[in-house]
Amino acid sequence: MYKGKKILALIPARAGSKGLPGKNIRPMLGKPLIAWSVEHALLAGCVDSIVVSTDSSEAAAAAKAAGAEVPFMRPPDLAADTATSADVIIHALDFLEARGQRYDTFVLLEPTSPLREPCDVTAALDLLAANPAAKAVISVAKAEAAHPDFCVELAPATKLISSPGGIVFSHKRRQDIVSLHYLAGTIYASDVGAFRTRRSFVHQDSIGYEVPRWKAVEIDELSDFICAEALLKARQEGKL
Repeated sequence: MYKGKKILALIPARAGSKGLPGKNIRPMLGKPLIAWSVEHALLAGCVDSIVVSTDSSEAAAAAKAAGAEVPFMRPPDLAADTATSADVIIHALDFLEARGQRYDTFVLLEPTSPLREPCDVTAALDLLAANPAAKAVISVAKAEAAHPDFCVELAPATKLISSPGGIVFSHKRRQDIVSLHYLAGTIYASDVGAFRTRRSFVHQDSIGYEVPRWKAVEIDELSDFICAEALLKARQEGKL
């Protein structure tokens, strides 16, 4: 129980990654990737249960060894490319509720974001608790190099560039652009009832928890893994 709420940490880890096969159990600085997210939940000290949803026996074993529960194996239809995150989350909530485990809030910690810290889990939940009108909190990072004002269209035949919509490209100075953020993927949290109704974290009652861009690295392919591991090592060495 944290601030009057019973909280679930849910870690999704399906086996079928196309960009980097087996990434959830791939060793990162000596630990399976999934173990980092389990550790974040454990050290945050504000969650009641840490549950992993996976169809992989290897990921299940690694998660259990790190200190998480794996009370079920994810059904094949929820491990397919067509399954949505909402489907996976609702399945886990339903399974746990059928066993009498009901939660007020849950926090989704994807293994592909190993650069989050335990303090981010706590801070995101604190932000949600401090804003009673909010029903969800999602991590965001400032859009800089990939800001929409710096994006261009490339003509297929001539390779000439233009601003989106065919307007003649006009480069803006960084200080003249409107500050924007992108969804970082580092952490998501939601009121359970609101998620059941809306099946999304992103809606008019969502608030943003800002993280630095280096924490927003998400692992989809090998280059992402290499970058995340290097950043994690730099943080451990006190360089970040």
